[in-house]
Amino acid sequence: MGVYARKLYKLSAPLIHMPSKHAGDELRATIKRIRDGSFQYENQEQAKTDWAKYDSAQIREMADYLDNLRDIVDEADKRIKSRTLPKKRGPGKPEKNPADIAKTLLLQTYTGSPNRIAEGLLLLFREKLGIGEHFSYKTIERGYDREKVNKILDEVVAITNECVENEEKTCSFDGTGHSASNKENYADKRQKQNSKKNQKKSQHADQSHDGFPITNLTSNRGFSYTVMGIGVKYKLISGMSVCSDHSIGETTMFPEAYFQTLRSYPNLENVLGDGIYAARWITDLVSKTHLTPYFLPKSNVTFQSKGFSGWYDMLHSLWDDPQKWLEQYHMRSISETVNSMIKCRFGATLRKKLDPRKATETKLKNVAHDIRRIGYIEILNDIKPKWPRKECS
Repeated sequence: MGVYARKLYKLSAPLIHMPSKHAGDELRATIKRIRDGSFQYENQEQAKTDWAKYDSAQIREMADYLDNLRDIVDEADKRIKSRTLPKKRGPGKPEKNPADIAKTLLLQTYTGSPNRIAEGLLLLFREKLGIGEHFSYKTIERGYDREKVNKILDEVVAITNECVENEEKTCSFDGTGHSASNKENYADKRQKQNSKKNQKKSQHADQSHDGFPITNLTSNRGFSYTVMGIGVKYKLISGMSVCSDHSIGETTMFPEAYFQTLRSYPNLENVLGDGIYAARWITDLVSKTHLTPYFLPKSNVTFQSKGFSGWYDMLHSLWDDPQKWLEQYHMRSISETVNSMIKCRFGATLRKKLDPRKATETKLKNVAHDIRRIGYIEILNDIKPKWPRKECS
């Protein structure tokens, strides 16, 4: 995908007046100071938090999560059915309602429980969640394979972002991994991968610079990788791409998460990301969708666009006014904050061994974050959801 994507987005660029050699030297010196921490930043005003409202949001978290889970999944199911032609039922037992299964999986994710405990929770919360019938833990297990359940999860992401779609102007992208073993830590693996010693070793292994870290364990106990787009104002996940193959790489997964984000935020203006996304074809892709990219390039960068005009525009803005550029770029840390939020709240190791089920389990963690986050946004920011609210029976 990486090679083909470069060819797809490489269009003939207009003739650009190249800056002088001195300007290129200034740019590289600035990037070097940014990377080694010696760049002098202007202090920004600290954001204020209403701690009384935050306490209220924490107290109401589980009740709000269950109410929003019920209402959002029902709305997602309704929308999918409204645009899907009904199919004639085949032989055998009637299919379990995928919306009911999705609700149970999201409840299971919130509580971090195995399948059998999740069946017990279904008994307890069935009426609260508006689930039509009871089903066994085996049905819960098979839910991780169901395409209809995954479609509902994708629709839930779109719905949760609707209440802030006109207010989010900046989105940050980042990749992370969820481990299937307590012995494997993604952050530690990534840090070792980025060290100079391991970079030299990777040259002999022909490993792509944007490849995810590899687990030392067997394949069915490895990582599940994801690239997410995150709105920096409200910390909602706006798009995601999930994969269990470490060789795919973050840049290859970027377009899927990016175009999902464009659908979630029609008024988006700025796109942020770390150095992995500082590739000419990615900056040009963002520019051609009329957004401004902020990806910190390497310290040996040049102004040569090689046919990708978005590359020149991004570097010129960094060289022209580093403080203004970095004021936007450093909001990228919000995506790392959201990664930490997910790992802290839904940080249990992946229970599934099959890759498709790992992908669904990873997606469930991200979707559960959005539903949980909606409860906080409603209290802290006084933003009302757009989906219909229901009274609990």
